[in-house]
Amino acid sequence: MTDTNEELSAIDSKPEMQKFMDAIRERAKSLPTNCAEHTKPDVAAKALWLLAQGAPYTEIRRITRLDHETIRRLEWDHNTTLEAKRKQFSTRYAMAAMEYTDLLFKKAEQLCDNPEQLALVQPDKLATVVGIMQDKASSLAGVSSTDVDKKSGLSIEDARALIEAAVQRSNATRNGTAKTIEAEVVDA
Repeated sequence: MTDTNEELSAIDSKPEMQKFMDAIRERAKSLPTNCAEHTKPDVAAKALWLLAQGAPYTEIRRITRLDHETIRRLEWDHNTTLEAKRKQFSTRYAMAAMEYTDLLFKKAEQLCDNPEQLALVQPDKLATVVGIMQDKASSLAGVSSTDVDKKSGLSIEDARALIEAAVQRSNATRNGTAKTIEAEVVDA
């Protein structure tokens, strides 16, 4: 495990981190002087950098030693800076995913050509890969990954049938003495 100070100083050497720090400093001008951006700017930047990459709060707390509330406030106060960085990370990860997808296909070809190696692969690992790839393919095709009934309400015909049934029940309970009001449903 890397020492926290080494983890923090490692990000300072990157040119993109300097731009990120500049954006944080600019935003911090409007914040109280006792906030983390002023008292521990390198730690606040590391927390925000990790937030931009989607790191969980527990990991950010472990690395930065900031409390949960401070991390939440950093995310709130620097939302625009985080969103810009998240888009960059997203693009970077998508590029890496394409490279690894190519490698996955090469590995699949190797396994197809070598039954002994294929026999060593656990079926659950193949099932996991298939599930992830299928989910991603569905997502890219615009198909929902969950099977949800999207019916949001009754159709006009369903409503008419329910109203007619209620009228008939009402008439039956009153032994035909109830007054029925004729109405027409008009589509708006």
